[in-house]
Amino acid sequence: MDVAVTRRHARGSWVNVRTALGLILFCAALIAGQRMLEGAQTTVPVWSTVRDLPQDHVLGPGDIELVEAKLPASVLTRYVPAEQAIVGSILTRAVGVGELIAADWVSAADSGASRSMTIPVAPEHAVGGDLRPGDRIDVYATFDPGDIRAKTSLLLRGAEVLQVVTAGGLTLGDEALVGVTVGISPEDSARVAFAVRTAEIDIVRVVGAVGTVGTETVRAEDFE
Repeated sequence: MDVAVTRRHARGSWVNVRTALGLILFCAALIAGQRMLEGAQTTVPVWSTVRDLPQDHVLGPGDIELVEAKLPASVLTRYVPAEQAIVGSILTRAVGVGELIAADWVSAADSGASRSMTIPVAPEHAVGGDLRPGDRIDVYATFDPGDIRAKTSLLLRGAEVLQVVTAGGLTLGDEALVGVTVGISPEDSARVAFAVRTAEIDIVRVVGAVGTVGTETVRAEDFE
């Protein structure tokens, strides 16, 4: 009986040793695999902003910096690489602090030319008409209002108000907002012009950092 007990004990010890060795090999393989995955996605230098910048801003040396970012090859071409000089370029949209600068957010400077557009809007759709030159605004357009096909889309983000357009009221000194003149990029001009003629416009005043907006288009079925 003593011999049988001794043999069973020896066999159990061997099994425990094999289990421990298996666990060690598994952990080693897992760690090695993780390191291989981390090494496969190397960092690349890309341009980033050091502060909030408005649309149509001309980039200066103090506005941007190079940062190391882990970007998959599938999205690498979307961002401005380190070898591309962008000082003096114009932002086609507002960019928040720390954002990586996408290639389609910058355009070449055009001899200092600037563009502006007046957007007609009623006071009740523009924070009660309480707007001033220098304010930053987001501009939305609602197409086919009241219809099942209705959708609201963001047209401009962080646009600067250059002038507030008013019209006289029924009494002397009574003026009401009828529109705002904003700085605008060539890329946005056609979209805004189309929306002014075919949609209802709403204006949101931006307080604080311009930042980014998650949802740019909302449809009627989103509320069903």
